[in-house]
Amino acid sequence: MIALSLSSVSLTLGARSIFANLTWEIQHDQRIGLIGPNGAGKSSLFKLIIGEHAPELGGAVIKAKGVAVGYLPQDPDFDPASTALAVALSGNTRLIEVESQLAGIDSRLADPVVYNNPKALARTLEDQQRLLDEFAALGGEGYESRVRTTLLGLGLRETDFDKPIGVLSGGQKKLVGLARLMMAQPSVLLLDEPDNHLDLAGKAYLERLIINYPGAVAIISHDRYLLDAVVTHIAEIEDGKLTTFAG
Repeated sequence: MIALSLSSVSLTLGARSIFANLTWEIQHDQRIGLIGPNGAGKSSLFKLIIGEHAPELGGAVIKAKGVAVGYLPQDPDFDPASTALAVALSGNTRLIEVESQLAGIDSRLADPVVYNNPKALARTLEDQQRLLDEFAALGGEGYESRVRTTLLGLGLRETDFDKPIGVLSGGQKKLVGLARLMMAQPSVLLLDEPDNHLDLAGKAYLERLIINYPGAVAIISHDRYLLDAVVTHIAEIEDGKLTTFAG
């Protein structure tokens, strides 16, 4: 099943043509290595997919119904005052919304106006059960523990979890951004050199995350060993053209 497709896409930045009439399909279960020379347009292609760049007239980026796209840029930008752990925890935005709504329901249940009104109480309890079911489906139990495990697995030290992200290095910010994105679990992951700044243990952990990811992954990397380990397909961009092949 096609998760995302590009049809006759052309991109010009300033006076430079990045690519022309490019067509690409990403299947829902593919893990794709996007390769090509520096300056070929790999990052620009990802930015076009997420809407940061707009294709020339006549081109289209088409997402299947219900498909969400997550993007990890080379240099993630976060609120410098937020802690590393808080940023990573914010990945699953729907889970955060559900937790907030459940807290609101707890307040309503403590209100005598609701508690002493059978109809209002019944409606509130129904809302609570619906949200509890969604909370469980989203993996709310143990969520923070999974975030911490992911951060540690990627190589961020626990002593850095509660530091403002503004004081962390660029590489550490990227680790946090990668963990945050993994918690969001979008249908399609676009990863721009996620292995930069990872040690061998971190790269091994990243390999497992990508291999086991329940969706499509497209990754830009110059590490041939990482690509050999995780991808099912290669997409090569050069001279404004995209060529894809299995393996």
